[in-house]
Amino acid sequence: MNLTASPSSKNQQSRLGGLITKVRDIWEQAQTRLGSMVLTDVPIVLSVAAFVLSIFGVMMVLSASSVEQISVGHTPYGQASTQGVFAAVGILLMLIVGFLVPVRFYRPPLALNLAMLVVVALLVAVMFFGSVVNGNRNWLNVFGFSMQPSEFAKPVMILWLASVYSRQGRIDRGTTGQALYKALFPAILGFGLVVALILAGHDAGTVLIYVMFFGAIFMAARPSPSTVRIGIVALLIGALALVVTSPNRIERILNTFSFWSECQEATCDQANSGLAALATGGFWGVGLGQSRQKYNYLPEAHNDYIFAVIGEELGLVGAVALILLYAALIYCSMRILLRSSDLFIRYATIGIITWIAGQALLNISMVVGIMPVIGVPLPFISAGGSSLVSVLFGVGVLIAFARQTPLNPIVGERTGLVNAKKQKDDARRVALGRVVAREQIALAKDPDGAGWTLEKFLDRWNALVDGGKARPNGKSHNRSQGKASALGASQASVPRQQTRRPGQAPVPGGQKLATTAPRLNTGEPLRPQRTQQKPPASYQSGSVQASGSVQASGSATRPPANAEGTTAPAPKPQHQVKQAPAEGSAHVQRLAPQERKVPQGLRTIRKARDLPNHKK
Repeated sequence: MNLTASPSSKNQQSRLGGLITKVRDIWEQAQTRLGSMVLTDVPIVLSVAAFVLSIFGVMMVLSASSVEQISVGHTPYGQASTQGVFAAVGILLMLIVGFLVPVRFYRPPLALNLAMLVVVALLVAVMFFGSVVNGNRNWLNVFGFSMQPSEFAKPVMILWLASVYSRQGRIDRGTTGQALYKALFPAILGFGLVVALILAGHDAGTVLIYVMFFGAIFMAARPSPSTVRIGIVALLIGALALVVTSPNRIERILNTFSFWSECQEATCDQANSGLAALATGGFWGVGLGQSRQKYNYLPEAHNDYIFAVIGEELGLVGAVALILLYAALIYCSMRILLRSSDLFIRYATIGIITWIAGQALLNISMVVGIMPVIGVPLPFISAGGSSLVSVLFGVGVLIAFARQTPLNPIVGERTGLVNAKKQKDDARRVALGRVVAREQIALAKDPDGAGWTLEKFLDRWNALVDGGKARPNGKSHNRSQGKASALGASQASVPRQQTRRPGQAPVPGGQKLATTAPRLNTGEPLRPQRTQQKPPASYQSGSVQASGSVQASGSATRPPANAEGTTAPAPKPQHQVKQAPAEGSAHVQRLAPQERKVPQGLRTIRKARDLPNHKK
């Protein structure tokens, strides 16, 4: 048997490798270009895209629901008028959040924790006072209006998760247990509680959307490979449990993926009618308002299957135009993600666009027959006030991010014309940049000990078990204490050279001055000790870096005075030590913005966190 590779197989492998390399280069060039563009036009594109999608949704709801409304004895404009009212409210909310409300208002953890409490209270109220629609208990009647708290919980959950992971520091360090604990806590507590309340109402489709944006933010935080494997296994087990506990879900999945047979049962009527509508539309469609499947042939034509009506009436051209509007939202989100230096804004942007684009992808996949029917509405288009208002609120948050986020500086960037609106945006950008600078200084000081860690949990648990007493024998689970003890032991055995002050006597024996401790071979590199420095009074726009580089500052000292009260002349040191001004003086060293060239393209969005760390 000839085991050597044939020339044709070698050519195929070379072609495949060349194609992968070419795609990677195109992706890197695209990210480089997006990361070097200004964000001036992003709020305008987001506003126009959201407005067009909302108005188009009201128009399609009118076309898809008019026949059904007449058949039940209602006015043909009832459903569309209600959708129009919610669209007006949502657009107004989007403009207020995007152009008037500072990001610092809802960025603090306290504000997001209070919002989470309100959301959880509403979901609990649904369990006791909610109404059942199509087998799901996820609606709550408030002042004559029916609302869906699980939809309003989506943007709140995204912002809360972004706040948690932006303050956790490194989540890929330590043992498997330490990395797993820091990667999941406290995020899994709030996420699990909300998902459990939604599952109690039998709404598995909404839970799938939650899992999508949680996974996107989780992967953007860069967990360890072992944590990712454990998460994938847990996700598969949970999905399998949801499927096997519901005969209806099993039947839908089997009907969708049974390619060897044609489904003719009642559970396939909705999917078959949707495919018939798309086939009837063809390339140009049958005309706006001329759909045939909406005459009570297609269930939920104005809601979950409204994309089928769009394909039938406007054809492939209308369907592609709708997809391009969603692509515009993704394009703007990518630009915000690659220019922002705030981890909170990056994670929140990833979560919001994953929510909107992922939900649209699931709905379209369901209509075209490659996914089972899961009851997920099409964002901006499907009938439903709660979904429309929450999505427009999410777009408003993206607009605020584009106008107020601290930017990664680009060499040669033009500021453009300065007007009152731009001055206001720059002022908010500077104020938010100061907050980000303080957070990044704290994270750079101890990235492994920031946030919730397993060591802190064990220390609190032991203190609770011991009745508040200290642990015996001085034992502690803190990794930083172990490193500090190793450093102290080495300093005891190796004499450390000290820095001589200006008024101090010369070092005996002609020893050389040193400003750093000798490096130890402890198995892992020691982080340099840094001195915390207050953020500058006037923070320049775009000077904040995502990794938070901290510059150590020395303390100014005075020469000692002699008995007559005069200052004794300081002897000249062997090695001149550069003195830094006092922290309280007016000449405090400022954090200079680290100018860099056009950022190198990232291979994945997951590495967006390391964007400011590119070499010059």
